[in-house]
Amino acid sequence: MKHIFYALIILQALYELAKLFRCKSLYQHVKVFQKLDKTSKRWYLMAHPWLHVAFFMDTIGLLLLGMGLFSSQWVCFLVVLIMSFSQIQKLGAWAVFLDSLVTVIIYAFAILNAYHLA
Repeated sequence: MKHIFYALIILQALYELAKLFRCKSLYQHVKVFQKLDKTSKRWYLMAHPWLHVAFFMDTIGLLLLGMGLFSSQWVCFLVVLIMSFSQIQKLGAWAVFLDSLVTVIIYAFAILNAYHLA
């Protein structure tokens, strides 16, 4: 189970790396999306289908962070969870970039530390 969990964490880290390179467009899309009404949101999601992937990966990421709290690297996952709920990403594209960068670094540290201790 440990290997499967950390494989999923690696996938999350790769997703965060992708967010690093698309931080400006992601921030713009989220900003526009939040101002729309319910019907317009559906149309907007149909026009930009990769936002479905982003919402799905963010949800899976939160579930993995919750499960990570029960691992030996719980402090790392707690820090990422606090950053997720702090809503720092609403400050701008630079905040999305910084959040993703710090998250990737913490994920890498948790993975390396978990397998170093084994």
